[in-house]
Amino acid sequence: MTDLERKLAEALRGQAEEVTPNLDAAWAEQMRRQRKPLRRRLTVLIAPLAAVLVVLTSVLLATQLNNDPAPAQPADRIEALSLAKFVPIIPMKSLQVENGPVALTDFVGQSDTWTAYAFSAFQPGVPGGFFCVAAVPVGQPLTVNTPLYGTKTPQCVSTDNLPSHGVRAGYVGEFGGPLPPGKAVYFMDPTVRALQLFAPNGDMTEAHSTGKRISESMVFVADVVPGAEPVRCRVIWGPLSSPLTNPASR
Repeated sequence: MTDLERKLAEALRGQAEEVTPNLDAAWAEQMRRQRKPLRRRLTVLIAPLAAVLVVLTSVLLATQLNNDPAPAQPADRIEALSLAKFVPIIPMKSLQVENGPVALTDFVGQSDTWTAYAFSAFQPGVPGGFFCVAAVPVGQPLTVNTPLYGTKTPQCVSTDNLPSHGVRAGYVGEFGGPLPPGKAVYFMDPTVRALQLFAPNGDMTEAHSTGKRISESMVFVADVVPGAEPVRCRVIWGPLSSPLTNPASR
């Protein structure tokens, strides 16, 4: 190799050494610019995940709300009909009609036609109240001075300690009472829609609502077999169906 060739080779090698660091530096700078900051990269990754979680949470909540059962009504099961007894121990003159009266049925007595009524009453000055049944001649008002039918009248039961749900009280017609044999009246929880009654032999009859309430109880009337009065019942629940009857003035 001549001196000229050697000098030329050294010159080229020197220029190459100067250019190479510049290329490396340029490449490093380019990579630095392309590399996103850590915080920005985390934001880019987390934001979609958060959106997905929000959507999933909404779907789960909606599914749970749709699957949650509605508040259950008491079961419509057949159960024993055990009621407080109506008794004729309070004379009509000692009672003040509070709500009602609600007409139950008309029937023929020995000398007249009578209307049986259900009503709530109280004794002035005495705490507590009563559900009562009495019968007066058709077309006459239920007052102290109006004649009453039967020797066992009025029939009343104290409202103290009565059940708050289902069948609250009931009176089955009898000879000498204000309701004739073959008829019965029941005072029901106002959320009751229907009442089925079962005789001792299993025969079923359905009570019919009068569509009226007294003292927050619906009044139902039923046809029953004399001597085979209902011993079991099935209560069918439903919405409130009637306002209170106009209370009598005190």
